Amino acid sequence: MSKILGGFKLPVIEGIFTDSQIIVVLGENGTGKTTFIWLLAGLLKPDVIEGSDVEVPKFNISYKPQKLVPKSPSTVRDLIQKLIGDYDLDSQFISDVIKPLQIEQLMEKKV
Repeated sequence: MSKILGGFKLPVIEGIFTDSQIIVVLGENGTGKTTFIWLLAGLLKPDVIEGSDVEVPKFNISYKPQKLVPKSPSTVRDLIQKLIGDYDLDSQFISDVIKPLQIEQLMEKKV
């Protein structure tokens, strides 16, 4: 099968794998990894090649999006304050959680 998106063409050749395998796809940007996964997941349809009958079997695919979308405008500090309250007054919490997890350096980051 293949997929053409603008000036980009992804040719895919047939291969095999077993149900018990976990396959990781790594590579440089712009090489077609996401397009390939979307084809396998059924999120994109392959281009029809004249004279061939391409049928993609149904796969259960798990993938991580390329860009994370923030779900909250809050900072880490705001969220901890909201969920825990006056955490900064609790020396035990700071020594057991904040410092070991190095959360201090994340406090002003968006959640």
